Amino acid sequence: MDKKWLAGVAALFLVLAYLFIGFAHQSGKMGSIVQELHGHPGNLGHRYHIVLIEQERYHPYWEMVEKGAEKAAERYGIDIEFTGPVRNNMDEQINLLEKAIAARVDAIIVQGLNGEKFTPVIDKAVQRGIPVVTIDTDAPASRRLAYVGTDNVAAGESLGRLVVQTTGGTGKIGVIIGSELAENQLQRLNGLRNIVKQYDNLEIVEVRSSNISHMEAIQQAADMLRVHPEINIMVGTSSTDALGVLQAAKSLKRDSLTIIGFDNQEATLAAILRGEIKATIAQQPFLMGDTAVRLLNDHFQGKSLLSEYYTEVKVLDKHNAQEGESL
Repeated sequence: MDKKWLAGVAALFLVLAYLFIGFAHQSGKMGSIVQELHGHPGNLGHRYHIVLIEQERYHPYWEMVEKGAEKAAERYGIDIEFTGPVRNNMDEQINLLEKAIAARVDAIIVQGLNGEKFTPVIDKAVQRGIPVVTIDTDAPASRRLAYVGTDNVAAGESLGRLVVQTTGGTGKIGVIIGSELAENQLQRLNGLRNIVKQYDNLEIVEVRSSNISHMEAIQQAADMLRVHPEINIMVGTSSTDALGVLQAAKSLKRDSLTIIGFDNQEATLAAILRGEIKATIAQQPFLMGDTAVRLLNDHFQGKSLLSEYYTEVKVLDKHNAQEGESL
């Protein structure tokens, strides 16, 4: 009798467990359907896993890219992973790109900082069925899916027009660029030169690299100003450069030096409001991150994409610097 009773209890327990599992499964499906009805992707199918490889982790610019990408990933039900060197290191970026390929992620977002180095690795990813979106800096010769970011030549031309507007078309210019190896920096420099060469009384005296380092920007700017005291305007093409130039100018007591920067770091905006930096060309890193993930989601859904998606830049000066906080 006891054995029959135990067998009955066990059978009842199994039936209840089966019903509970079925109920939980149906509840999960209903939850996904409700999410979809509210415009959010459900969890009925595969969750895509993508990797965004940054130029430098914890840098304010890339933190804004992260925020935009994370927001879009949440919107589309995509798992996103952020990685990158702690300090600017192109070789480490390529190693991280190789690791993402080996991990067989569903897609990769990465800069194309140097065509010669990045193109073969991007093509390797695509050959293995992993779509790649380039962000901030393009690798147009690669088989990447699309590019999202600034038209860097046009942004450099905006720098040039700012120089002309500020100086009236007369002056000696010193330039600090982020890197002599990064395509986006060279493109901005070329855009600046496109405008400067149209004015006989404007001259770029010297160009030096900061290697995306605040300390190096200070050192290079200070040395340039000592060697070329005739320089009366300094231009930076990466986010660290104008702040480095400002510190160098203060140490050399070059209060009349005009400084024009790039990007919208909080310290840069504050210096503009104080009148220490004349203006900056601000990109839209949040929008870049958001757009890159959105394009990959469109690709996963079978939609065709354009080759380039340019995000606009904005000139920020004393009158509108506070707008840079939301870009």
